[in-house]
Amino acid sequence: TMENLYGPGSEGAAPSADDCDAGGLAPEEVDMLLQRCEGGVDAALQYAKNMAKYMKDLIGYLEKRTALEMDFAKGVQKIVYNCRQSFMQEPHMPLLSIYSLALEQDLEYGHGMVQGVSTLQTQTLMQPLNLRRLEHEKRRKEIKESWHRAQRKLQEAESNLRKAKQGYSQRCEDHSKARFLAAKAEEEQAVTGPGAAASKTLDKRRRLEEEAKNKAEEAMATYRTCVADAKTQKQELEDTKVTVLRQIQEVVRQSDQTIKSATISYYQMLHMQTASLPVHFQMLCESSKLYDPGQQYASYVGQLQRDEEPDVRYDFEPHVSTNAWSPVTRTRKGSLVSDATGVEATGSPEEEGGPSEGALAKERRGGRGHQVHKSWPTTMSDSDGSLDPSPGSGDFKKLERMSSSGTMSSSEELVDQEGSAGASAFEQAALNGMAPELPVAVPSGPFRNVGLSKAARTHRLRKLRTPAKCRECNSYVYFQGAECEECCLACHKKCLETLAIQCGHKKLQGRLQLFGQDFSQAARSMTDGVPFIIKKCVCEIEQRALHTKGIYRVNGVKTRVEKLCQAFENGKELVELSQASPHDISNVLKLYLRQLPEPILSFRLYHELVGMAKDNLKAEAEAKAASRGRPDAAESEAAATAMAGRLRELLQDLPPENRATLQ
Repeated sequence: TMENLYGPGSEGAAPSADDCDAGGLAPEEVDMLLQRCEGGVDAALQYAKNMAKYMKDLIGYLEKRTALEMDFAKGVQKIVYNCRQSFMQEPHMPLLSIYSLALEQDLEYGHGMVQGVSTLQTQTLMQPLNLRRLEHEKRRKEIKESWHRAQRKLQEAESNLRKAKQGYSQRCEDHSKARFLAAKAEEEQAVTGPGAAASKTLDKRRRLEEEAKNKAEEAMATYRTCVADAKTQKQELEDTKVTVLRQIQEVVRQSDQTIKSATISYYQMLHMQTASLPVHFQMLCESSKLYDPGQQYASYVGQLQRDEEPDVRYDFEPHVSTNAWSPVTRTRKGSLVSDATGVEATGSPEEEGGPSEGALAKERRGGRGHQVHKSWPTTMSDSDGSLDPSPGSGDFKKLERMSSSGTMSSSEELVDQEGSAGASAFEQAALNGMAPELPVAVPSGPFRNVGLSKAARTHRLRKLRTPAKCRECNSYVYFQGAECEECCLACHKKCLETLAIQCGHKKLQGRLQLFGQDFSQAARSMTDGVPFIIKKCVCEIEQRALHTKGIYRVNGVKTRVEKLCQAFENGKELVELSQASPHDISNVLKLYLRQLPEPILSFRLYHELVGMAKDNLKAEAEAKAASRGRPDAAESEAAATAMAGRLRELLQDLPPENRATLQ
């Protein structure tokens, strides 16, 4: 209803009585109104032009809208075709009939929408609107040209009229002047008497008077002609105005009729395609409410036709050996079986009856297959079932070189220098089930002559095998490079002196876009909600630079600050800051906080914080003025406590990660 369309919350307003009266005028009344008002034709032409633009915009909207409907319908059809086969593979699934019916309805909707949109695009909507717009624009331009032509004719007639009037006035003045001079000559001749000179002058003056009179009469005739022509052109303009207004109204009404028909067809098609959807959805909803959970599962189990499960009994069967084994072999076999007792308890009868052919083959090779599962080094022999506590140092060195995959590292050279003591420590760590923790204080190997930084000493370095990007200077390494065996960090040989990324004993991740990242995203990856860069920088400053003058005021060296920022993006929390300048660290922290998209104290608290600061200053000034320059300590403390309480309440609105960072 009109009340629903133009209710209190609607964007538009109900049409008033004046609007209804204006909209209900007859075509002749509309033309009469435009004829009487000044600039009526121009207003009508402007409306026709705006209508052409409106039709163009309307066609663009309808093209995109129908294309979207077409794409949606085709997408629905594609989904139905892809999912229908997989839905039907298993019959006993919950609400399968509901979704089967929904697929059929979606398919029917897609077919109907595709056909309807095709009809709209080719017959009832897009094609008529495009043709009507072109015809409308063509007729508008023709009408506009005829109106401008009539206006130009009237303007020319008015210009000729002005010129003729000006010429007529000039000729009349010339005639009056010539007549005055002729009369004056007659008076002079009458006074002086007849004479040849006087007669000659008088004749000349009379002749000039006659010529001026003739010219004045010609100018008057021209003036009268221009007046008549101007009247004629004015009347023709009025006639053209009536014709133009009638033609414009006809063109507008034809375009209105086309838009009306196309709109009716468009929304009628949409109504036909979508009117049944609410009913279908309601039916599917009500049918889904009738489903009992577990119903299809019970149906599936009920239609199963299987034999009853046989009863299986497990009894102990003693082992009976069919071969004669040597004492040594029997001992080693017993050791092997004792290690796999849990497997034999639930194994097959073949495993319970005797060892398999693979186990016998491993035993003939000296038990090498069993040694794979040991937790001690291979230098400790157990061929006779006992452990040798004194392995040779040469065997230990050989084992270390094999573990580095044929590459030289600082840890290998260090083992060569430490000898048998290092071997014992290595074996003890291995016997405890842990990887040996190698000392990193002495650089050796191909990088023994390089002054390694503290962070570089934590890596197991070897020569770089393939080109990679240096994590220190962010440029590619082709020759004379180093990489870590554990974290795969690549670095120039010369960059090892300033490397700030420690070894994390696992593969180093790619570069992180840290600076300029949203604070909530950076804090989400941390358990305590504080980004690692803030935590690491603040801890380092508190440990080393609490008493440094201007720690947060004085900036660091730009090149070193940029390298630290790059190190944080490459190594994250593995960055070593003990060798960095405190001012560089504080500069990195300030740079990170400055580049946050939103500060830790968010923008929405800005006005409240500024207001609290102003209130505090105002209260201090009033207290100082009231006490004549000597503020009371108790009042000052109470005011500070109240201000702290207000600030605490205000900061409670911050997200948890922001509050954790501030703490």
